[in-house]
Amino acid sequence: MEVKPWLLAMDLDGTVWDNLNISGIMPPYERINDEKIRGEDTIVTLYKEAVNFILWCRENGAIITSLSWNKKLHAKEALEKFGISDLFDYNSTDHTPDKDQRLLQLLNNLSEKGIFIDVNRIVYIDDRDLHMESIRKNVGDIIFINIWKTTKDYDEAKKIIMHKILSEKEIQ
Repeated sequence: MEVKPWLLAMDLDGTVWDNLNISGIMPPYERINDEKIRGEDTIVTLYKEAVNFILWCRENGAIITSLSWNKKLHAKEALEKFGISDLFDYNSTDHTPDKDQRLLQLLNNLSEKGIFIDVNRIVYIDDRDLHMESIRKNVGDIIFINIWKTTKDYDEAKKIIMHKILSEKEIQ
């Protein structure tokens, strides 16, 4: 059975890695090991459970995008140094708070390619709800998972996705 596409939009700071502002750490970054990079005097740790969650989402039909308020080059280099940049199909990261507009632009780009994603098949993961009012107003009532607050971990996030998006036949 072919899985109907859905979109996973991932914030980066505080959700994929432990640092809350990668834009505040000047590159170049140095890879310490699979889970740690260093920039200036700051060590940033990758959340392996976030990587496993993204992989699970991909296996279950998700199109993956970053949706982060960061300097593009900082976020891109961090993703590359962690070795996870290829997990993301799209990069909707920019140094502006306009996540709603970036999400709309991505949806438009996808529709131009013949990929139509219903609003109820968009999952947005963030450690803050700062952008949700504008996203709901301009994009629609997407599935928002406030990681670490409304869910204690990514296993709970998977359960929400299984319940709200995936049928039993679709789950890998």
